[in-house]
Amino acid sequence: MIKALVTEFFNEIEKKELKKNKNAQATFWVEELQEVGSNDKNYISVRKATRLYNKYIEEREQVIVKEPNKYILDFMAQYLGWTDFEAYQSKKESPTEITEENGNIISKVIKKESVLKKHKKKIIGSSILILFPVLFIFNKYNTNNTEMCIMWNETHFEKSNCRLKNTIDNSFYNINIENFKKIKVTNKTPFFKNGKPLIWYGKSSNRKMEYFTQRGIHPETLKELDPITKYIIDKYVLTEKSAKTITN
Repeated sequence: MIKALVTEFFNEIEKKELKKNKNAQATFWVEELQEVGSNDKNYISVRKATRLYNKYIEEREQVIVKEPNKYILDFMAQYLGWTDFEAYQSKKESPTEITEENGNIISKVIKKESVLKKHKKKIIGSSILILFPVLFIFNKYNTNNTEMCIMWNETHFEKSNCRLKNTIDNSFYNINIENFKKIKVTNKTPFFKNGKPLIWYGKSSNRKMEYFTQRGIHPETLKELDPITKYIIDKYVLTEKSAKTITN
């Protein structure tokens, strides 16, 4: 049932917001729909949102991600128009029943699943044979002829030919390069707005703390940046004991 909910949730984002790929959908969920801050236990990162997509929609068995808690399940169900996950579940778990000639009652869902399981290996095998060459050609064309790759230039990312050295495939990270900048921060820098972070941070390859204006990855280490917190501000930014973290 969780798989069905996650699938419908991401499909609804694609339908309403015209977000065509999983990274854009995951980013929209985290940055636009999410109602809790990064310090809340129910906060979900773009990485976790993407992993939920990989596990439940793409059915990748090797993906390691915790099952969504009640808060997240209720949140997704409410986005789809239900009061909570329990209401969604109770409606979805009512299978349509049919009566066979011998009087036995079976559900259409069970009957359909049994047919799929029976031919599962044949379907998967045929799909791989058809899709592999198509995907190979598409990937080769896409890599060589589009500008999905980016390269770091001192304080910002720029679009780049994917064949060049040190480029990054932005179709995976989905970084908004128009607004992503490395900046210097002071005690006058606005770090939060309505409780949500405006600055992200990460350490460079020489362990120096650096700050950026958008979610994304550190251009040197390629590690995902973290949203700023009061603790980080007090420890690395503020130098005067009387200074206080501004959260508005």
